[in-house]
Formats: sequence, C-alpha cells, structure tokens
Amino acid sequence: MIRTSIILFISLLAGHLHAADKIPAGYVMQVMEPTGGKILRPEGWHYHERHGEKSWMWTISREDTNGGKDPYDTGVRIQTFMGVEKGTGKTPEAFVRGFIEGKKKTAGKVHRNCGANDQGMFTRICTEVTEGDYRILYSAFWGNGMDIVVISISGAKADEWGKYAKTFDTMGAFELIDMERFTQGGKK
Repeated sequence: MIRTSIILFISLLAGHLHAADKIPAGYVMQVMEPTGGKILRPEGWHYHERHGEKSWMWTISREDTNGGKDPYDTGVRIQTFMGVEKGTGKTPEAFVRGFIEGKKKTAGKVHRNCGANDQGMFTRICTEVTEGDYRILYSAFWGNGMDIVVISISGAKADEWGKYAKTFDTMGAFELIDMERFTQGGKK
C-alpha cells in the first residue's frame, strides 16, 4: 500500500528540485528520507524527520530542536498523511478545507489566502496568518483521486517574517518523492 501511494506522488509541486539543479548560495540540498525527496535547506539550519506507518514529517529549523524534542521559532515543517478518509471519515479535500478554515478562524490576523490551485495530482490551498507572536503560512494539498494530504507550515516570529519570507519561498519548491528510486531502473 505504501509503495503504491509513493508511486502516485509523481509530482506534488511546480518547481521540483533535482540533484543537477543549481543550488543557490547559502543553501544545501537536503534529502528527505525515506522518500528521497529534496528541499533546499539554508546552511546552518537543522533537519529532523519523524515517520509513522501512515505519515511522514520533516522539519527544517533555524534553531536546534535537540532531535525534535525542543520547539523552534523559525522553520518549515512538511507533513504527509495517507489514509485520511479512512482515519477521519472526511475526504482529503474536506479535511484540508476544514484545516485551513480552522486556522483562519483562530488567527489573530489573516494576511492572505489562496484559493484552490489544481497542480495535477494534487490541489493546493493556503492561508497566511498571525497566531500570537508568529506569522505562519499554511499550504495544504489534497490528492486528486488519492487518499493523501500534505501540509507545509512555514513560520517565524511576526517581527522577523520579512527577514525569512524569501527563504520560505525558496524552501517551498520542494520535491516530496524521488521517483527514480521507485521506478524500474532507478536506484533504491
């Protein structure tokens, strides 16, 4: 089941990263295991991953989280959930829309929203909000015809958001799955 789901992840986001792509100054290519995905990580930032049977989570933060045990103020977290409808009783689209609406309702301020954007195998919606002392961009994706949800959370202290907004844009062009690992002829 997981292998089948992985194969369905052919393309999640526009602007995928490939090993041969030029890496901008100040960044390194971070491989996200176990999928082999890639994200540009700012040099000196920390990487942590944690996975379950039906979920994967990757965190890249400016602060050291002590192996994921400590909180951070500035960073990006990407979470992937499989079997959402079976687990929640909601379609992936309903789950994502409810998640985003909940974030808008509890936010101190909503800075912007983006409507549904069909990206092929996934559809994306987002909201950028202030929650307490933090400014956060929530980007959420549901699988078109797949029981999969991906949530990307980019955040920093509100008074530092401008300093990191371009970094978050750069990190937002991540590749979730290295399909060459899971196709015939690819290395595994």
